Amino acid sequence: MPFVRKEIRSLGATWNDTTLWYATAVGKLKERSFTDPTSWWFLAAIHGFHPVVWTEFGFMDDQTPMPTPDRLALWSQCQHQTWYFLPWHRGYLYAFEEIVRSVVVAEGGPADWALPYWNYSKDAAARVLPEAFAEATLPDGSDNPLFVPRRYGDGTLPITIPPFSVSLQALNASTYTGGDDDIPPGFGGPETPFHHGPEIQTANGAVESLPHNVIHGDVGGAEPGTDPNQWFNLGLMSMPITAGLDPIFWLHHANIDRLWTIWSAMPGHADPTDGDWLDGPADRGFAMPLSDGTTWQFTASAVTDTRAQPLDYCYDDETPPVLPSRVATRMAGLAGRAVAPAGAGAVREVEMAGGDPELIGASDGEVRVAGRTRAEVKLDEAGVGTLRTSLARAAAAGGGAAEEPARVFLKVEGVRGTADAAVYHVFVDIPPNADPADYPERLAGALSLFGVSDASAAGGPHAGNGFNQVFEISGIVDALHLSGDDLARLDVQFVPSNKASEASNFAIRRISVFKLGE
Repeated sequence: MPFVRKEIRSLGATWNDTTLWYATAVGKLKERSFTDPTSWWFLAAIHGFHPVVWTEFGFMDDQTPMPTPDRLALWSQCQHQTWYFLPWHRGYLYAFEEIVRSVVVAEGGPADWALPYWNYSKDAAARVLPEAFAEATLPDGSDNPLFVPRRYGDGTLPITIPPFSVSLQALNASTYTGGDDDIPPGFGGPETPFHHGPEIQTANGAVESLPHNVIHGDVGGAEPGTDPNQWFNLGLMSMPITAGLDPIFWLHHANIDRLWTIWSAMPGHADPTDGDWLDGPADRGFAMPLSDGTTWQFTASAVTDTRAQPLDYCYDDETPPVLPSRVATRMAGLAGRAVAPAGAGAVREVEMAGGDPELIGASDGEVRVAGRTRAEVKLDEAGVGTLRTSLARAAAAGGGAAEEPARVFLKVEGVRGTADAAVYHVFVDIPPNADPADYPERLAGALSLFGVSDASAAGGPHAGNGFNQVFEISGIVDALHLSGDDLARLDVQFVPSNKASEASNFAIRRISVFKLGE
């Protein structure tokens, strides 16, 4: 029988056997040396490490022993903005869970202990940080190893995740890997090697964008009243180099892993069959320490089935949520609202949007975002003309076609800065001083800056190029077109989603608009 990972609040009381044993094991792992591959510190450093930051935060000092070079090679492996994001983190979770279970058993706990997950998308109550992670002490009055002072959220307690941050719209992604120019972005992320390098611009996959990145910022946050652009004011979950030091990190990633399991089982979805993914990364694979002192070498192909060996686990709830179909929703919005441009010709059944993405507009150079910021994107007349025709054909067909018209994507390119905790909501064509809450239909998505410092560092895996993010705005453009907007330009607004983001700032190399399909 596989080990069963259960939703943390389904376990009952705050301090149930699962959470108490987790706290016990975390405490024991923290007693181990940095040089021990099964220690709390070593395991967290596999995701990311920075000696200055860890020292400033009090996790080490000049006398802390460091691992040997071969062990150090296991540190700072984390995969982001890549199609390895999901398989690497799955292997990472498995190794962590296996080590924690070994401690639980050694301390007299159950042999079937499994890592719980935090399903923050379940309901409003689930969006609150689980109570076991917010209490400073255990039931016996001793210090709680699951409690982390460096969690700031938006500056209020209890830490509560905003509603849009738990959106599961990523499950509507039809492919695992993104298309050309990351359009559409795909569920799992773009094809990359192990380290991206200076010649590769990469974007977040759909599930990495939302909810993964946003949850990191919403939990970590920045210390109230301080500069959120300075790393020493941020919570542990805000940065890849410290995220693994927060015990909630592992429950968050267990939920992201669960979403991958759900997505893969949905009709029409499939993980990559490309050998570069299945057997990659080429010439190295991935490596994780295990409780017996060995190092587990694995590739993506070894972790596609959670019920198979060596993983041998499942989730207590792998049921896909009921989500509105992107195509059905869009076609319903077009139903009975034909607005055909002159010379559009006869109505025909529209083919599914596909082919190569076409750039139809871009901002004039770099955009600096500081608090609520507006940017204008001018659109190409010819590209917009074909878009109008495509929309008009679908609308004139009554919205009942099985296929959809051309799709439209907003791409935020070269995001660079240091405000890793910041989360911005991106709106299209709302009045300059309007309350964004009055225009939910104009929300393109959430832009989290989780990992932006690393992506902006010249010596980092992105060689200072930053990262990209893609939002589908087809429905917004449909509405603008059908209301008579000339589509000569789009007004894009970046709105801070919480207090930790209001004083943040960052740069965007370009904002572009692409059309996919005819």
